[in-house]
This record gives sequence, C-alpha cells and structure tokens, in this order.
Amino acid sequence: MRVLQIDEISQVSGGNFFETIGAMVIGTFTGASSGILKAATVGGNSGGILGVGIIGNLGGVIVGGVAGGLLGAMYGMVNNWDKTCEWFNATAEQWFDLIAPLPK
Repeated sequence: MRVLQIDEISQVSGGNFFETIGAMVIGTFTGASSGILKAATVGGNSGGILGVGIIGNLGGVIVGGVAGGLLGAMYGMVNNWDKTCEWFNATAEQWFDLIAPLPK
C-alpha cells in the first residue's frame, strides 16, 4: 500500500465540498451587503420632491439584497474559497473607507 498525496486524499474524502460551501456562505453575505448598499443608493438618488426616493430605496434594498446574495453564492461556488475570501476582504475594506461613497 502506497502513501497518498495531499490532493489524492482530498479527492477521496470529498475535501473540496466544505470549502465550496464556506465560499458560498461568505459570498452570499458579501454579495448581499454590496447589493444592498449599491441598490439603495441608486434607488434613493432617483427620488423627487414627494419622497418617491424612499420607495425606490426600499425596492433597491430588497432587490439588491436578494440578487446580490444569489450572485455572491454563485461566485463562491465557481471561484472557491481563496478567490472569494479575497473579494470579501476587498469589500470589507471599502465598507470602512469613509471617503469612498460605495463599494466597488
């Protein structure tokens, strides 16, 4: 019986399954938060004198959160943990940058 390599062990044990699930979870949170911030800002900017921007802002929060969450989950599933973690870190750094108006 021979000694298995690291990549062989992960293939036999399904090692990438939980890594993919974790990337999907962090991608969902990152996508939803980015979608909410971007869509709410754009929806709020379209308002007028009568406060229609509040309704647009609410719609943007709902649609942006759902769409961003779904797209973030797909991003995590396709790109796996390392790339999704880089995306999360870049987005989190932009959340705390008070000069930047929106996450990119």
